[in-house]
Amino acid sequence: MDFTEAKFVDVDGINTRYFDKGSGATVVLFHGGNFGSHHGADCAADWNLNFDGLAEECRVIAVDKIGQGYTDNPETDDDYTMARVVRHALGFLDALDLHDCHIVGHSRGAYLTCRMTLQDPSRIKSNIMVDTATLGPGQGRNHIVFADTPKPYLSRESQRWVMENYSWNPKVVTEEWLDELMRVAALPKYQESVRKMLDEGLDERVFLPNHAREKGDTFDRLVSTGTQRPNLIVWGLNDPTATIDQGFALYEIMIHKEPRTEMHVFNHSGHFSYREHPEAFNRLILDYAQSV
Repeated sequence: MDFTEAKFVDVDGINTRYFDKGSGATVVLFHGGNFGSHHGADCAADWNLNFDGLAEECRVIAVDKIGQGYTDNPETDDDYTMARVVRHALGFLDALDLHDCHIVGHSRGAYLTCRMTLQDPSRIKSNIMVDTATLGPGQGRNHIVFADTPKPYLSRESQRWVMENYSWNPKVVTEEWLDELMRVAALPKYQESVRKMLDEGLDERVFLPNHAREKGDTFDRLVSTGTQRPNLIVWGLNDPTATIDQGFALYEIMIHKEPRTEMHVFNHSGHFSYREHPEAFNRLILDYAQSV
């Protein structure tokens, strides 16, 4: 993944960075995390071990979500919500005029792809969700796993510690990946989002209450109507933050109304299952995209 080949598009006034390579079926990758996180500056670079391999057999697009990477922050304090992230992501598909997309989301990005599919399945061919406590029923374990995150937050060693503790094999935390996470963390607009979420309390006052309401609505929709599109759930058996029990519980909910739902579990894999098994993950996604 060549970070110098980034492209930008205006999505309803939000300057949005993305990477686009290859031809064939369209696979759109949405990373995890959220704006203003002091643990890690997640962005499209999270997919750097998968991007080029996928591009050999399909058109692959990796995008920085709103407020993350080099994409602009939300317009107002009231827009620091997952609902705004969903609107931006759907707007991104519109801006690039993408159709019949296989959308792949990791962690909070998997909650995103599920909401996108529920709200507007017209451009979506399949919904692929990877290791997501944000969407999975029950309580995630981030507050336990990262209770002793070293300070200063967002330093290179702090981000390395976080990503290694997410992972089964710490070797997947490459210097190239950390380089890009550090560049993002140093951006004035990213530092602004951290101040807003932590110092000004938007995390507690706006982000979390909105997400709680939206997550309840999401489960209601999954139980009542389903996604109306094929779903693939991918999980790391050894994920320390999104437990495998959450993955199985999510599968049971989704298959109730959408029988075209499958689940794949990677052994010896933590939260970034796609980085820990890049070749096998890519093969899984490519074969799935061809089969639905």
